[in-house]
Amino acid sequence: MASPQDAARSFAGAPAAGVSLVSFTAVHERGRLDATRQDLGCEWEWAAIHRVRPPVALKCPECHHGMYAKVSSLGMRFFAHAPKAPRCTLAEESMAHHLLKLELAQAARAAGWMADLEVSGPGGIWRADVLASTAGGRRVALEAQLAGITADDIRARTERMSAYGVRSCWFSDGSRIPWLGIVPSVRVAHHDDGLVAVEPLARFSGTVWAPEPSMPLAEFVARLLSWRLVSRAPLMPQHLTQPGSRLWASPKCFLAEAKEFRAREQQQRAAQDETERAERREWARHGAAFAEWAARADPSRAALARHSARLPGIDRAIEQTAAMFHTSVSVGWSAGDSRYASGVPLVNEVGTLLAVFDPLPLSGPCPAFLVDVGVPLLFPDAERQQRFERYKATARPGAGG
Repeated sequence: MASPQDAARSFAGAPAAGVSLVSFTAVHERGRLDATRQDLGCEWEWAAIHRVRPPVALKCPECHHGMYAKVSSLGMRFFAHAPKAPRCTLAEESMAHHLLKLELAQAARAAGWMADLEVSGPGGIWRADVLASTAGGRRVALEAQLAGITADDIRARTERMSAYGVRSCWFSDGSRIPWLGIVPSVRVAHHDDGLVAVEPLARFSGTVWAPEPSMPLAEFVARLLSWRLVSRAPLMPQHLTQPGSRLWASPKCFLAEAKEFRAREQQQRAAQDETERAERREWARHGAAFAEWAARADPSRAALARHSARLPGIDRAIEQTAAMFHTSVSVGWSAGDSRYASGVPLVNEVGTLLAVFDPLPLSGPCPAFLVDVGVPLLFPDAERQQRFERYKATARPGAGG
């Protein structure tokens, strides 16, 4: 059978009316006929319907008007509407549309799939230009969309097919395609060797998306059918199409992007968490400073501070704190404040909280203050520290004392 390129040349001189009424499918009482298949799709020879007398009764699958089998000057088989045909979808399709359908069907068959042209869904709710399928039940609609259509309409048509388990990909040779990337779609271009898929083909370099070189249409269709190319909206910014539009890339590229995206999200969350911790720490330290200031205004708190200063092991804790901060350290007058979880505040000369000695929540989880304030927690011995850690392990986020 002639190639789509040869077919275009063979139809070049045909009358406009004849060209506009071309179809590759027809209906007969024994079934649906497909002129692009060797056995017409129903184990019947072309010679049985072409130039036979009396003519075989054929009808258009869309308008049901009479049709007859024809062959172009270069051997392209097709069906033509009989004179006085009414308006119908197939009759109004351009020759370029028909030839793109043929090219898509041949690409699917070359990839090892079955391909039927002009297939309608149940009740005519959808119609696929080329329905590629496998014996296992996978179905992909390859749609030639050369006429104008709105983004909403093409999205709705895609969703209707998807509801019946049919994936779809839309093909157009337009220079500006407003719906490109809104649904799985690709722009094709005519090269000397035939049609090539141009955009939006992409690859992920590890940090950004970059355009991928064009590839022959047959190769693109083969990769599409075998899931070696998938259409998805990228997670990370790209400048190849409109924001949010789909790109065609290998699954490995999208997996690499997802990994990088998660890593960046984790970095952002870590930075945000650190910012929030710094804010809580600032508020906690302001609270501790205010508690110490209020305590020093109350003479009765001095006795509690002197008592706390005699606790076993606190002298060593004071020395450790003084060495850490290179300043003089004493027991804070705010000792006994519940936020210290029965621990003792160690402060500098102006009352700034530097450390807490021997905290131990008497019941419930560790107060959030001890986590938020971010000062060293010192203990008289390892056993007391381990006991505190066991209490701390039961802490709830945001728990207070």
